[in-house]
Amino acid sequence: MQTRLYEELFRENVVMTIEHLKLATGRPRESILRDLRSVGYYSSYNARGKFYVLENTPEFDDHGLWKYRGAYFSIRRTLLDTAAHLVNVSNAGWAHDELKQILGIGIQNTLYQLAAAGRIERRQVGGRYVYFGTENIDDQLEERSAMPAPPSVVRKAAKAPDVKGYPDMDPPLVIDILVAALRGYNTDSAALSYLARSGSLATAQHVMTVFRHYDIGKKNSPIQK
Repeated sequence: MQTRLYEELFRENVVMTIEHLKLATGRPRESILRDLRSVGYYSSYNARGKFYVLENTPEFDDHGLWKYRGAYFSIRRTLLDTAAHLVNVSNAGWAHDELKQILGIGIQNTLYQLAAAGRIERRQVGGRYVYFGTENIDDQLEERSAMPAPPSVVRKAAKAPDVKGYPDMDPPLVIDILVAALRGYNTDSAALSYLARSGSLATAQHVMTVFRHYDIGKKNSPIQK
C-alpha cells in the first residue's frame, strides 16, 4: 500500500524532499525514510542529500550521474564514493576544476578527505594538483604528463607561494603539511621527508611556518588532541 502511495507521489513530482513528503503523507521523517528504504531510493549528493528520487527513475550517464534540475544523483550514492570512483577509473586523473565541471559542485574538501584516507593520491603536475587512483597511478601520471597544461595554470605556476606568514600561504601547501602532521609526522624533518615522498612542493620554510602557527610538535598542540 505504501509502495503505491510513494510511486504516485514521485510520478507527479519526480524529485521530492522530506518536507514535501511529510506534507503529502502526514508521516514523520523516520517513517518516511523507512518507507523509502523498502521502496528503493537515491538521495542527492548535492544540497546535503536533501533531494530524493525513486530508485528506478534516474537514467545515469557514463559517469554514473543523473541531474534533474537542481538535484544531482550518483549511482554510487555518496559523494565520497563517487569522487573516489571517478578518480580511480580515469585515464589521466582529475584536477579539482575538472571534477567540479563533471559533478556540478565543488568538492575540494571531499578530495582532501579521500587523499588523507589513502583512497586516492594527490600529486602536483604542471603547476596544479591532480588526483590519481591508488592502483594505476603510474599509467595515469604518464597520460597526464603528456597533456598540455591550460594557459591559466602555466601563469599560476610562475608565481612562487608567499610564505611570509601562515594567512598568506598557498592553501594547498598548508593542507599538505597538516595532513602530514595528522599522519604522525610531527617534526619539521619528518614532515618534510614525507611531503617530498608524496610529491608536494612544500619547503622547509613552509613546514616551519605552519608548525609554528599550530604549535605542532608541542604537548598542547591542537592537532594532537
